[in-house]
Amino acid sequence: MGLSSPLFNGDKAVKGLQLTRKKIYRLIFLITVPVLTGYLLYRVRRIIIPFALAVLIAYLLNPFVNMLESRRLPRGIAILLVYALVFVFITGLVTVGIPAIMDELTSFARAVPHFTGEVQSIVHEAEARYSRFVLPDPVKKVFDQKIKLVEAQLISLTGELAEGVVGIFSHLFSLIIAPVFAFYLLKDSGNIKKNFLALLPAGWRNDVQALTVDINEIFSKYIRGHLLVCVIVGFLTGVGYALVGLEYAFILGIFAGIADLVPYFGPFIGALPALMLALLESRVMALKVLIMVLVIQQIENSVISPKIIGDSLGLSPLVVIIVLMAGGELYGLLGLLLAVPVTAVLKCLIRYMYLKLVD
Repeated sequence: MGLSSPLFNGDKAVKGLQLTRKKIYRLIFLITVPVLTGYLLYRVRRIIIPFALAVLIAYLLNPFVNMLESRRLPRGIAILLVYALVFVFITGLVTVGIPAIMDELTSFARAVPHFTGEVQSIVHEAEARYSRFVLPDPVKKVFDQKIKLVEAQLISLTGELAEGVVGIFSHLFSLIIAPVFAFYLLKDSGNIKKNFLALLPAGWRNDVQALTVDINEIFSKYIRGHLLVCVIVGFLTGVGYALVGLEYAFILGIFAGIADLVPYFGPFIGALPALMLALLESRVMALKVLIMVLVIQQIENSVISPKIIGDSLGLSPLVVIIVLMAGGELYGLLGLLLAVPVTAVLKCLIRYMYLKLVD
């Protein structure tokens, strides 16, 4: 009995060492694959946008396709019907919305000299009222030069925005190829999932299925929900500005809706141009706009977001700010939209890896 005990302990030690090595190899694999994937995505970031756009389109349209399919329509017919409805909507938007946006941008560009003149008048009025604080001539000259520079930049920026609205249609490759890829993703999503699971070891399949459920919940809450919230906020903002009599309510509402895509900073960024324009008109108008902004923000934070998006994704504000900066730098507006949910998905995957390693 005494001779078998050391042998038994030795076997146990060997098994423990094998388990430790297995965990180390697994850890190396689980770290290497995401790092290499991230590096590859970074290297092909310029050509990945059509594919990312296709995934986004498929994800947004999938609930409508599923709804039609549940009414006994063949999936291919359901997809074509949804595409037809989207085409009609976009055609209406282009024929009605784009000219209206262009008109307001052109009108705004013409009004920029008036706005900068108003700023100079306010400065001169303040100078006259507080004569003790009259600026020296060299400082005044620099100040006037800066105002003229801002005026030129505003006119240039407005022109760039107008060109950007038209320039969207110059990316024909992405605009054509993304819906085509999205069609096949929607049509074959079930087969893609089934074939992907079949490639995995049998022991992994339940875990991967559970992960896909978690990832789907993350994207449903954030992408679909957040886009819907932004549309509602943009609409309410445009209507609110029009009700208080603010000029350019249409484009300011659209700007507020787009800015709301960015967490934390979005509402402030979206409200800033409206408040500046209102202040140039009168203090009363600025107060009306400020009240309207605060009311809409309260409605969004207390009613719209909790109902549509629900709980947060469990990311700290610092992490959100960092990933937004990185996403915007690499992929622009699409990066700003996807940075937070992709980070939440990575958090979900890392948690899964950790639980597997300590299991």
